[in-house]
Amino acid sequence: MRDELPRILQRSHPLERLLLVAALVLAPARGAAQDSAAVADARRAVVVRNVNLRQGPSTSTPRIRLLRPPDELTLREDTTTDNFYPVRTEDDEDGWVWSRNIRVLIDSETPGRAVIAAAAAAAVAAATSVDEAWEKPAPNHSSFTSGGKHCGDTGDGGDRETNLRKNRTDLPSSYHDVTFAALATLPYPVGPKHRHDWPAQSLAEIERFEGAALRVQGYLVALKPQTGGSGESTNCHFTHANEVDWHIALAGHVGQGEDESVVIETTPRIRRNHPRWTVPNLKPWVDADAPVRISGWLMFDPEHRNHLGKYRGTLWEIHPITRIEVWENGDWKDLDESP
Repeated sequence: MRDELPRILQRSHPLERLLLVAALVLAPARGAAQDSAAVADARRAVVVRNVNLRQGPSTSTPRIRLLRPPDELTLREDTTTDNFYPVRTEDDEDGWVWSRNIRVLIDSETPGRAVIAAAAAAAVAAATSVDEAWEKPAPNHSSFTSGGKHCGDTGDGGDRETNLRKNRTDLPSSYHDVTFAALATLPYPVGPKHRHDWPAQSLAEIERFEGAALRVQGYLVALKPQTGGSGESTNCHFTHANEVDWHIALAGHVGQGEDESVVIETTPRIRRNHPRWTVPNLKPWVDADAPVRISGWLMFDPEHRNHLGKYRGTLWEIHPITRIEVWENGDWKDLDESP
């Protein structure tokens, strides 16, 4: 219409010309007012856990900045794309955030103390170090059979003392909450690949901490069922998907790499009692902005010193994992409750 404005004005009555010009001048302002009203009517949300504001609905898109509780957001749409909401920040930045790290407010809800208190209720005070006085029960003895093949409590060779700990199936009655740093910085001596070659003094250093029942929170950066090659001695070199350990890398914060991770592992002896512990069910939390909470036995694995700085940041592991929780919709959810 603006292209035809000179011709229209030429043919119009003076009063019509005046009204037409006024309408054109006021249109942008009216449109802006409508946009503002739409934003005001849009649903609001509040950040309940640290989350990256990203340029698109994927962790592979560039990060704009980190949002923290209790930052307030406006939803640009009520639906998610690949579990990301399109949002606008209080600074008028448009982007996308992981849906599980924000809480969409209902009409009567305010993003103040009540919402933050609800999010804080899901958090637990965590110890900043592993206490050597914590109980460390001896591992039980277990075996499993798959496809007519039997595998005993220490596997079929290698480091049998370590295998016995990997293959335990006894469950803790309670767990000690620890920070990620408490695990990542826990000291250990340097020694041979197999613990039966270690001197008594070095084994005593490990025994101060090994076998404690711990729970730690972090972010998954790798999930690798050990189905390749000739298998591992702990599982008698079985290689089928339901016969192997899962090597999982747990990072302390979003953006941290596998080289700084703590290795956590599920085992076939534990997984057989957790049918919902599947790769598809856990995959949405790998390389995501949403955390997980891992419970299990603290174990030292001397075999993989050559992986330090590449696939792990320490030789301490949570192995085996006995419980997996994921952060979803503003609360912790047991992976056993997955559909």
